[in-house]
Amino acid sequence: MDIPDKIAGQDARKVRELFKTFTEQKSELDWKEGAPVLGVRQMTADVISQGLGLPQVEADRVQAALIAEGWIEQDRLVPTRKGMGLAQHIDRPKISRADAEVILGKVLQWARSTNAKADARVKVKAIHLYGSLERGADHVDDIDLFVEFTTMDLDMDFQPEDMEREDELCEELSAISDRLSPSSVFDRMSMDDVPMRQVFPPVD
Repeated sequence: MDIPDKIAGQDARKVRELFKTFTEQKSELDWKEGAPVLGVRQMTADVISQGLGLPQVEADRVQAALIAEGWIEQDRLVPTRKGMGLAQHIDRPKISRADAEVILGKVLQWARSTNAKADARVKVKAIHLYGSLERGADHVDDIDLFVEFTTMDLDMDFQPEDMEREDELCEELSAISDRLSPSSVFDRMSMDDVPMRQVFPPVD
């Protein structure tokens, strides 16, 4: 995506870093009735104030402008599809569709290998492709993925080490290529209007 010089009256690249930092933060894990529950992060005025170094009054104005310009949702205060695109934007040349599909193939092989380990408690539950590659673009900036693990399916059997293992798997995935832009299932839930296609496991 092409970004303007200014977003909500602020330097666009500073706002991009704000969104990037926001999306890279892990959701806080709480326990409810003995089961793990992940809280939803919000782009509050406090987050904006700290991220951009603005006084509270100015942060309130920027938050309102981000909502008006379509970068964050008004009700849930989470990045919109446009906001997620901003968070993943990098200034670099695009790659061909063929090269992107080779990288995607490596991701699918990684998922198959991960799930082939018989003693694995945390596995890859699903991977959905979205963004420019899914839309059929000839050249793309990156490969946008929603990646879901089986961690939360452990329910009452969940252990803190399971979340650590999920983090390790996320690092393995990111190490495949710097062109990958993986997002979590919780990001997918907040972007349920985004066209996507399940690529793992394959759908008949």
